[in-house]
Amino acid sequence: MLDIVDPRPAADPTDTAGSFDPPTAGLAIRGLTVRYGGPERAPTVWSVDLTLEPGKILGLAGESGCGKSTTAKAAIGFRQGSETVTGRSLLAGTDVLALDPLARRALWGNRVSYVSQSASLALNPAMTVGRQLAQPLRRHRGLSGAALKRRMLELFTLVDIPDPAVALKKYPFQFSGGQQQRVALAIALCCEPEVLILDEPTTGLDVTTQARISALLRSIVDRTRIAVLYVSHNLALLANLADSLAVMYAGQIVEQGPTPVVLARPRHPYTKILLGLSPRLEDPRLVPGIPGLPPAGAVLDDCSFAPRCPYAEAACCGAAVPARRFPGGVEARCHRAEALAGGGPSPVALSRVAIPDADPLLIVDQVELHYRGAPRPSVDKVSFKLKTGERIGIVGESGSGKSSVLKMISGLVAPTAGYMRFGDTRLDALAVDRPRWLCRDIQLVFQNPDASLNPRHTIRQILMRPLVLFHGKLPASERERRVRESLERVRLPAAFADRMPQELSGGQRQRVAIARAFLASPKLLLCDEVTSALDVSVQAAVLETIAEISADAGVAVVFVSHDLAVVRTIADRILVMRNGQVVEAQDADGLFTNPQEPYTRDLIAAVPTFDLA
Repeated sequence: MLDIVDPRPAADPTDTAGSFDPPTAGLAIRGLTVRYGGPERAPTVWSVDLTLEPGKILGLAGESGCGKSTTAKAAIGFRQGSETVTGRSLLAGTDVLALDPLARRALWGNRVSYVSQSASLALNPAMTVGRQLAQPLRRHRGLSGAALKRRMLELFTLVDIPDPAVALKKYPFQFSGGQQQRVALAIALCCEPEVLILDEPTTGLDVTTQARISALLRSIVDRTRIAVLYVSHNLALLANLADSLAVMYAGQIVEQGPTPVVLARPRHPYTKILLGLSPRLEDPRLVPGIPGLPPAGAVLDDCSFAPRCPYAEAACCGAAVPARRFPGGVEARCHRAEALAGGGPSPVALSRVAIPDADPLLIVDQVELHYRGAPRPSVDKVSFKLKTGERIGIVGESGSGKSSVLKMISGLVAPTAGYMRFGDTRLDALAVDRPRWLCRDIQLVFQNPDASLNPRHTIRQILMRPLVLFHGKLPASERERRVRESLERVRLPAAFADRMPQELSGGQRQRVAIARAFLASPKLLLCDEVTSALDVSVQAAVLETIAEISADAGVAVVFVSHDLAVVRTIADRILVMRNGQVVEAQDADGLFTNPQEPYTRDLIAAVPTFDLA
């Protein structure tokens, strides 16, 4: 049980929100509203009030598509061109939203910095990371020569980039996903901004790196008094890092307050259910996702969560629900906030299939991958076998070789040594040399949907592709039916079929990528960090879907992830990789209850947790 220390005197719970402000604010966001399209469309973000205090981290959590990233970008004046933004965002008394574009650009990267979810797209692939780091230092700080080089080395050392002097000369593709994110963080921090906006900055990071980055952020905030907005779906991470927590649903803040108080006594049903959905290392079971789908935009005349809420009553519909203030400095939009005592939904075990006592479906034997000029192999003599319907998890730090193993199995990268067999067929090194049926049977879901979805195709066209390629004899009506069903399976409305990828959130795009892989009807599904961009509710639904298909159709799964709690939930066996080698392999229960290697124990100890008891 968390000890609650009430930082404010008890207040009348009927007090309206926004009636109190801290003495100072790094960034004060008031009445922020974002609308795409005409007035007939519901706003994406509605009347958001948030205060970023100097020396404090404000966590912003919620489902994919709820408006978290839109809020973060709109608050610093970033616009894509098609949206209408109203409200105020005050930086030291200056309304950022009222500035002309030239004045806003002078703030970005200087007084206000932003770190996006996808570092691989934020970094210029045609420039060395050193040149990209030098640009803001030259422009905003006037550094050059030895002073510039010294500052760049300091920053790369700060964010734990190995061999900084050599790293500055490298291009983004030469770094792992986690290392790319650390480069992006170094660029954001280089001019010592007053406000830092972090949009899922640790999504692609393993738990040990995530722990180091979190500790680094905390020390920077404490030392520099920077004000931070930390957008994340990882509630355990925010529980350990954020001073205060805001929960967003359907474009509105439904609850916010000091983090320990919100965790100990959530006042909104949505917050309560989200906290219960977080996978636990000590329990391999999973709480099912929230039934139904969130609305496409803000709901202004009802409680937006009522259709999915187990506590809903007649009073929840017919009028907007105002925010009320409760003891402990918490605000929540709920008529039944006092009635939320008691346990949440019960966890259940995911569907599993009896592993047949037969020849393996996949054999990986002494496989190596050694890039020319690299000091050591990226993958060093990795071997394992996988049977039909079996699910293997691969965990390890960024750069340990996890994703490279999947790329070799899928034929995207040719191994430099070793042997791979699928059924009775030896796997050719590259997918282009493999027959079409083999490409259908082995499907890979990439970590970054931004790079794997064609930005010029609609979601329908993207999902039709595997049906045309691998199931070409299906009639058009059957293809359309399968597209609709695939979207529903991953908790997306069928209407999304007519949208473009850029109109979806990062988590929604990842669900499209997962749906596309399922439509090929594979026998082996390779999942490369597929839930890293998903909130806990959608993550639960996706894990359930993968488990159901695996059990029903006997689909084998290789599941790469840095989230050890998720891997324990879905995997039968787990491989632990370090520096390209498998250092430990056990069944899931054995690995978490009795890890043999010190490295495995360090990984488990680094996982952020929180206690709701």
